[in-house]
Amino acid sequence: MRVRVTDQPPTEKQIRNLLRRGSSSTDQSLIAERLRQSCYLDDNNRKLSPKQRLIEQYRKDGLVLFLGAGVSKGSGIPSWTELIKRLLPKADISTNYDNVNRAFPSLLSQFDLAAHHLKSPLKFARQLYQCFYQDLKFKHLLCQIPSYEEGEATWPKWNEVVTELQQNGTLAAVGELLIVEEQQQLRRNPQIHAILTTNADNLVEIYCRARSAGRSRILTMVDRASVADHPHAISVYHLHGTLDARGENFVRTDAPCRGIPAKQQQKRADDILLPNLVFRESEYYQTIANPLSFVNHAPQSYLQRMNVLFIGTSLDDINIRRWLYNSFRERVEQRTRYLREYYCPVYKDVECEAELASIRHFWIRTKTEGKWRVPTHLVDESARKLGIQMIWCEGEDYLEVQKCLTDLKKDGVAPNFGGRRATGD
Repeated sequence: MRVRVTDQPPTEKQIRNLLRRGSSSTDQSLIAERLRQSCYLDDNNRKLSPKQRLIEQYRKDGLVLFLGAGVSKGSGIPSWTELIKRLLPKADISTNYDNVNRAFPSLLSQFDLAAHHLKSPLKFARQLYQCFYQDLKFKHLLCQIPSYEEGEATWPKWNEVVTELQQNGTLAAVGELLIVEEQQQLRRNPQIHAILTTNADNLVEIYCRARSAGRSRILTMVDRASVADHPHAISVYHLHGTLDARGENFVRTDAPCRGIPAKQQQKRADDILLPNLVFRESEYYQTIANPLSFVNHAPQSYLQRMNVLFIGTSLDDINIRRWLYNSFRERVEQRTRYLREYYCPVYKDVECEAELASIRHFWIRTKTEGKWRVPTHLVDESARKLGIQMIWCEGEDYLEVQKCLTDLKKDGVAPNFGGRRATGD
C-alpha cells in the first residue's frame, strides 16, 4: 500500500538552504530525513562535504571502482595518445603524428591504421604489448611469475613485486582498498563490489596477487557473459581487453602440461590465446558501442544499481557518459514519480529533490591537468547532470588522491557490511 502525507512539500530554496547550512539536530522534517538517507546530512543534520559523503555511501552501500589511465601512469603505462605515438613507427608509419591526427582525428581510426599496416593480428598484439610496457622498469621481474597456481604459491619473489609496484602510490592505494587483512590473513574487501576499467594493463591484479604471495584470490577477471562472479573475489571488467604485463595471454610458452613429458607436448599456436582487445574501430563497434554486447550491458547494469567511484579518468568516452546519463535519468524519473505521489499537495520543485537523490556516483579528480587549471564549477555542473558528485584534489602528483583513498578505507570501514562476512579461498 502506498503511503501519502498531507505535509507541505519543501521548496527548492528550503532544500538548497539545508544543503548549504545543515539544520538543527532536533529537525525531524521529512526533507531532512531524506537528505540524511542520501548522505547529504549526518545523523545530527550537519552538512557533509563531498569526501565525507563518499565515505558515508561507502560505509552504507559499498562501491564499484571505475579505474582510468591515471591509476597506472605512475608505473610507466602510457595513455592512449602516447601509445599510438609509439605504435605508428612500429607499423612503418613515419609521418609526423600531427599529420596523422588531422587525417584520422579518432584514436580508434589511428589504431586501425596501424593494424592494417601490421597486417597480422598477432603482430598487432605483440607491438601493442611492446609499446605498452616499454617503460615498465621491472617487467623482467613480472615475466618470472609462474604461470600456474602451484608455482605461484611457492614463488619467492612476491615481496620484490610488491616493492616495485608500490613505487606507484596511486596503484598501491587502489590495491590496498581492495584488500582486508585480519590476523595476517588477506581477503577481498566486501565493500568493493566490482572493478570496471578502461585500462588494458593488469597491474592491479598482479598487485593483489603479490600482496597475498600468490595464495589468495582477491580479484577475478570477468571477460565474457558466461563467466560468473567468484563468491570470494572481486570481479574485474576490462572494457578494452587485457594485455597481460607478463605476456601470459599471447606470448609465453613456458607453462607445462602437468603429467605429460615436454617432448610429447603439442606446440601451442601463437594466435590461439590472442587477447580480446578493443583498440580498433571494428572492435569498438562490436563491443562497447553495441547495445547488446556484454561489455556494454555489464557496466550499464552496475551504474544503474550501485554507487561508482571514478579514479584516474577524464570521463571523455561518449559511451561511458551515455551509460551515466541513462542511469541518472531513469533514477530521476522514478524518484520524481514517487515524490509526486507521496505528497498530496502539488510538489512544484520535485525535480530538484529527485536530481539530488539521484546523484550517487563520485569522481576523484585533480584541479590541474598538465599546465592548465580545470574550471571546477563547469565540471561540477556537467558531472551533476550525469549523477556524479565531484571530489576535487590539489596537485598533479596524485598525492591528495592517494590520501583520499587511504582515508576512505580507514574511515569508511563497516565490519559487518551487508550482514555477511567474506572469506578468502
